[in-house]
Amino acid sequence: MADISGEELMHSFRYCFNLMRRRYHQTVHGKVGTRHGQGKILSILRREDGIGQKELAERLQIRAASLSELLDKMQKSGWIQRRVNEKDRRKINIFLTEDGLGISQQMIEARRDMVNTVFGVLNAQEQEQLEILLSKLISELEKPSEEELSGEKPVI
Repeated sequence: MADISGEELMHSFRYCFNLMRRRYHQTVHGKVGTRHGQGKILSILRREDGIGQKELAERLQIRAASLSELLDKMQKSGWIQRRVNEKDRRKINIFLTEDGLGISQQMIEARRDMVNTVFGVLNAQEQEQLEILLSKLISELEKPSEEELSGEKPVI
């Protein structure tokens, strides 16, 4: 096997990631009719129906105004419902509607189909090896960098 440089590996990894992301958006959002960001909201609401709007924005790491815009579209589509919090009328809680639950389920099924297609080209042993290699990379990347340890701010 020819020597492969780290640069070539990084390029292949990024290219693969970008292709997977593009395929995800085409497949999942295309089949279901959702837009970027809405799937994550539906997923959170499946687990935490009734979450506060402020907590949802924090969880998504987006501005309240950006979330409000997304929620407006989702509410118009009939996927979510906003309700004033009964204990604190200053707060708004977000709930999935039956239609929203159905859309969320469709997204899960579309994602499952896409994952099976993409990773179906690898046999079980290759999938296991890929998981091991990715776990190794993740462990390394989760370690604090030298800049973080020294308190220096990285130059971007």
